[in-house]
Amino acid sequence: MQPWSSLSTDLAEILRPTLPDVVAATVVEIARGVPAYSSALDSDTGPVVTRGTEIALARLLDLFGSNSPALNERSGTFYRRIGAIESQQGRSMAALLSAYRIGARVAWEHMSARAVSAGVSTAQLVSLAESIFVYIDELSGASVQGHASQAGMRDVQRSRLVELLIEGAVLGDPLGVQAAADAVGWTIPERMAVAVVPLPPGREPTAPADVLALVEGSEAIAILPDPSGPGRRRRLERAWEGTQVFVGTVRPPAQAPVSLAHARRVQRLVAQGRVPDTRVVAAADHLPELVVGADVDLLDELEERVLRPLDALPASKQAVLRQTLAAWLALQGDRQAVASFLHVHPQTVSYRHQRLQELFGAALDDPHQRLAMQLVLGIPAQGNAGGSG
Repeated sequence: MQPWSSLSTDLAEILRPTLPDVVAATVVEIARGVPAYSSALDSDTGPVVTRGTEIALARLLDLFGSNSPALNERSGTFYRRIGAIESQQGRSMAALLSAYRIGARVAWEHMSARAVSAGVSTAQLVSLAESIFVYIDELSGASVQGHASQAGMRDVQRSRLVELLIEGAVLGDPLGVQAAADAVGWTIPERMAVAVVPLPPGREPTAPADVLALVEGSEAIAILPDPSGPGRRRRLERAWEGTQVFVGTVRPPAQAPVSLAHARRVQRLVAQGRVPDTRVVAAADHLPELVVGADVDLLDELEERVLRPLDALPASKQAVLRQTLAAWLALQGDRQAVASFLHVHPQTVSYRHQRLQELFGAALDDPHQRLAMQLVLGIPAQGNAGGSG
């Protein structure tokens, strides 16, 4: 038994004159209470919400005295479509439900006031309250279904757009890529970067609204428009809190595969300890390391050759002398600067340098050998390496 079946048609006629005021108040309260609608209601969305509210409330009054369901096939389709449109326009399900709840409250406030002034019985008032909230709940449920369905489809479409970009489809099928972008309301930027985001188990990506993301196994691949824009790095840190973001070089859309390759390369460099391990690691900040590390096998062979004099030492002493050698080369042999950089006494630097000269001999003064050492050692890590060398 539907709650409105016990309401009289006479009550419906008493309440019908209140509908214009209820509709107007509902639109005002939604704009005031739901930020996602505050500006939208001043645009084309305003008349749609107004008309939708009018139809919904008129339908409710038409149900009084009947046992008909809140929604028939046609109206159910209509409200599912409303939910889908809200999803397409980027408004969340929470915002949609808030709008419906406000509509129910405003309808009850106005209609109950009119019913009381007309001397309607308490029993009818109770049924009226139940009818309004059950009816709005049915409408919102249909819209939630439409919103969820559209959101799922939208996610699939956004993921497919990421695939097209990282596969280089902009070169082979630019019109197809543009159509895919239009379908999800995403503007293809003039320049972009591709990022790789490792995801902890069970973690879903929560990318900023203008960022496309594709989940593949235990990582997300994201397309970042305007990656160097103000505040972008901080927004990425907040969006993917608890994990790292490896950002490729900034490229035109046609070169998205190149950006992805650079993101993966800088990810490997972090794993190898060749670049600092920070929350957001941008390839653009480590171009020399990327160039040097382009052929890992050759770099390993070079390291084996130029640092061979350290092989006979214990691992702890190797680490100390590697760090000292890296700092000595980077700071051009300035003993005081090296000591400050490593947080050790200048005399300690002198002792370690003397030991390096004993091990490497003339190679320390050979420009070609010094360059090879710098390529292998990279940018030195600041801090005390410990030990006496």
